[in-house]
Amino acid sequence: MNSIKVNISKSLMFLAMIFSLNVMAEVAPYRVVEIDSSNIKMALDGTGIVKGIRCNGCDFNLVNITESSKASIQGAEVDILQVRNIKAGTILMVSFNPETRVVQYIRW
Repeated sequence: MNSIKVNISKSLMFLAMIFSLNVMAEVAPYRVVEIDSSNIKMALDGTGIVKGIRCNGCDFNLVNITESSKASIQGAEVDILQVRNIKAGTILMVSFNPETRVVQYIRW
């Protein structure tokens, strides 16, 4: 009986650990590149472009920021419009879908 309780307890701890992990924000397929903030051009509505994209297998150098694109600062999600206030020269991580060329996340 005690061994059953121990196994259940271990199983519950394992499940708690699994569910406490952060869920990835990106949806496959995606690529992540580092880019200078001066390569981002954004309109007042939060849409725009990221130019200067370089990655293996990419035959383009431009991706689109859409209404579904998101942004985060040190892991905390913020309004995408905060990207407009980043100083030039700041290095950002941009994740995008290479098939649709749409930005999923901008992080800094």
